[in-house]
Amino acid sequence: MSLNLNPLLELAIAQNASDIHLQTGQKPVIRVNSKLLQVENAEVFQLMESAKEFQELLNEKQYAFFQEHGNVDFAFSHNSDIRMRCNIFRRQDGLSLSLRIVKNKVLSFEDLGLPEIFTDIAENYRQGFFLIVGPTGQGKTTSLAAILNHINEHRSEHIVTIEDPIEYIIQNNKSVIEQREIGIHSSSFQNALRATMRQDPNIIIIGEMRDQETMQAAITLAETGHLVLSTMHTNNTVQTIDRIIDTFPESKQKQIRMQLASTLSGVISQRLIPGIDGKLVFAYEQMMMTDAVRNTIRSEKIEQIYNALQGDESGGHVRLEQCLVDLVKDNKISKDQAISYATNKNLIEVFEEYQK
Repeated sequence: MSLNLNPLLELAIAQNASDIHLQTGQKPVIRVNSKLLQVENAEVFQLMESAKEFQELLNEKQYAFFQEHGNVDFAFSHNSDIRMRCNIFRRQDGLSLSLRIVKNKVLSFEDLGLPEIFTDIAENYRQGFFLIVGPTGQGKTTSLAAILNHINEHRSEHIVTIEDPIEYIIQNNKSVIEQREIGIHSSSFQNALRATMRQDPNIIIIGEMRDQETMQAAITLAETGHLVLSTMHTNNTVQTIDRIIDTFPESKQKQIRMQLASTLSGVISQRLIPGIDGKLVFAYEQMMMTDAVRNTIRSEKIEQIYNALQGDESGGHVRLEQCLVDLVKDNKISKDQAISYATNKNLIEVFEEYQK
């Protein structure tokens, strides 16, 4: 890259930042443990569309996409250990560039503090459809990469990933891994997913489910006996099911309900919460499919899923609020943080009383 971002990147990495935000005419801002901090000793960021540095930032396809849409995703390697996931976009006063710092080293489930369900998915499932969901910046891609890495270390599978862009680069170990980037290796998620049917995969990993066509393809691949893993931007497990169904026109929703009820294996909703020690703490909600949940999906009673899970004694269901109360009890997060991140704040008191 001709645009010399290296000093800023090195500073952000040294500060253990997760993101860098650059606005034309403004000083850089970095995100550290969820907090935005202005880099006071840095120069004001300047970048114009007409500049040579801007045109060299993107390849031909990316540049054409930006010219048409006013924004584009791309990625590049800073060094052998760090990759940058980027989005550049037009705004009222010029250009903005957002960079996510991705460490090429994929951490283990233990390092990331992930619950046992992640190990169960990676070691014991051969087919089905799993979703990792949550707001942006909550570590969904990192969790997905950890599952992929664990499978690669323990199983012999053919794995095809479809990403936009590729963030973690993972080399073959016990598995054969083929990572494909939208815009470089395929024109769209839909085309890449159609092609997987001729590529003999055991496992398909979709970086993100964004539209109806991608969702339909993912469900169909799960129906045909594959293990499909993906992410979505939703707030909790139940909302995820609603979002998928509502993406389709009303005439197709009954069919999607039937397919989703038979293929969906589980949904994990995750959060990264600032802890008492200043580090981010992993919190989650987990919903593994039961006959009762499948019936609520088929019968158009999504709002009753939590009720259907109350009698589940298999351990496959964890409410986010229960997890938050456990983290408070373990002195990892404050009660105020637990309340602020809870989907149903009243449940914090309920679970606290239950533990007494």
